[in-house]
Amino acid sequence: MAESKNYAEGHRARLRARILKDPHSAYSYELLESLLGYVHLRSDTKILAKTLLEKYGGIRGLLASHPTERHNIPGCGPATETFLTLLREIIARYFTEAVKGRKSVTVNEIAQLGMSVLGGLPHEEVWAALLDNGNRLLTFERVNKGSVGQVLLSTRDAVEITLKYKATGLIVLHNHPGGSLRPSTLDTESTFMLCQALETMDLRLIDHLILADGRCYSMMQEKLLG
Repeated sequence: MAESKNYAEGHRARLRARILKDPHSAYSYELLESLLGYVHLRSDTKILAKTLLEKYGGIRGLLASHPTERHNIPGCGPATETFLTLLREIIARYFTEAVKGRKSVTVNEIAQLGMSVLGGLPHEEVWAALLDNGNRLLTFERVNKGSVGQVLLSTRDAVEITLKYKATGLIVLHNHPGGSLRPSTLDTESTFMLCQALETMDLRLIDHLILADGRCYSMMQEKLLG
């Protein structure tokens, strides 16, 4: 038993040393294995890392997955789920800060940002990207939190946050955990109401994006806006 423990500790030490020396040469499962080693101090995490990446097709798929999908995977207890939640949130904040630092942003960049933030949520949420006249991102904030199959796009809340940051443009995003990109009747009606309200104040609803399974539906591109 002691010999097995010493081998495991030696393997982790060697793996971490190799990653620190040249992280780009490491396989994805090795990076995840090493990180999970800080969660499971006495367990071999190689099998867990490989299982997760194979199941979800890589790191992106893993971080975009729902915790309920992993209940039957050995090793995916509360500690692992806490770790994955923290990792996803840190990555999302990294992308948020990176986008906010640019002189101007595109709708596609906001969509990618939204996927990093909303991917994997088991419920629907509405977020708002507030832009100035030069299309610089002022803030990216949650407007409302809903249930598994519905969330309210409140015209009042969206207008208030737009005025709060003195923004001139607004991109609304919300996720569909069920995987469908089709906007509901409520989605289209609430978007139309918001667009009208903003126009009375000379403000722009640039787009309303629906995100699901790493894909994006643009109401502007589908001519539901403008």
